[in-house]
Amino acid sequence: MRQQYDSSESNVSRLDFSEEDMANAFERRLRSRRPLLGMGRFSQIFREVDCRRGRPDFIGIASPSVPQPISRPSQHNLATSSLLSLLKARSPRTRTWLERQTGLSRDVVARALRNLVQNELAEAVSPGRYLLAGGATMFETECTAFELKLKNPRRAVFQAQYTLFAQRVWIIVPPSQASSFDVYQPVLQRWGIGVAWFDLHSRRCQAIYPARRRPAGSREHQAYALLRLSGSLGA
Repeated sequence: MRQQYDSSESNVSRLDFSEEDMANAFERRLRSRRPLLGMGRFSQIFREVDCRRGRPDFIGIASPSVPQPISRPSQHNLATSSLLSLLKARSPRTRTWLERQTGLSRDVVARALRNLVQNELAEAVSPGRYLLAGGATMFETECTAFELKLKNPRRAVFQAQYTLFAQRVWIIVPPSQASSFDVYQPVLQRWGIGVAWFDLHSRRCQAIYPARRRPAGSREHQAYALLRLSGSLGA
C-alpha cells in the first residue's frame, strides 16, 4: 500500500513523496483551471512570492481585476507600498502629509511618488498633491494564499499568517495529516484560516475546515504584496 491515511508522525516519514513533489503536483492542479471544491477557480497563479509577511507557497487570484505589469518592479519597496496604501482616489494627499505619516525622508518620498506616477498607480493633480489612480484597481484584486505542509501542524498554522494581505488563506496537507489539525480548530476559526487535504496521486482536494473570506488585515501589506505580484507578471 503506497500511503496509509492516518495522522501519526511515523506515517509521515513513510510518505513516498517530498514536499517539493506535493507542491509541483498541487501547482499543476491549480493551473488546470478546474475549480477546487470549496476554493473556486483561479485566473492567475504565483509561486513563492515574498509578501513581506512571509512567502506563501502559492497565491491564487480569482477576481477579474488582476495586477497589471509595471516597469522597474525592483523599485517597489517598503516605501512605495507604504505611500500607495495611504493614497485615496478622491482626496488628494500632499507630499508633506505623506512624509509626516510615514516618517520617511523627503527624497525617499519623492522617489517613491515618481515611481507610482510613472506606473500610473498614482496621479499628481497639482504640485505636491497626489491621488490614487491605477492603484485603486489593484486593491480590488482578490488573493488566496496557500501554505503546503507534510507534517508539523503547529508550524503550519503559525506560518500561514497571510491574512494581512490575502482575503483567504488555506493550509494544504496530505490526507494522512488531516486529523492532526483538529486540536487547532479554535485558532483556525479565529483567524479564518482553512485546511484542506490534497492527494498527490489522485489529484483530489478536500476541504476540512473552510477558509473565511475577510478583508486584508493591512492595506500596507496588501499594497506590498500586490506590487510584488505585478512585478512577477511583468517579469
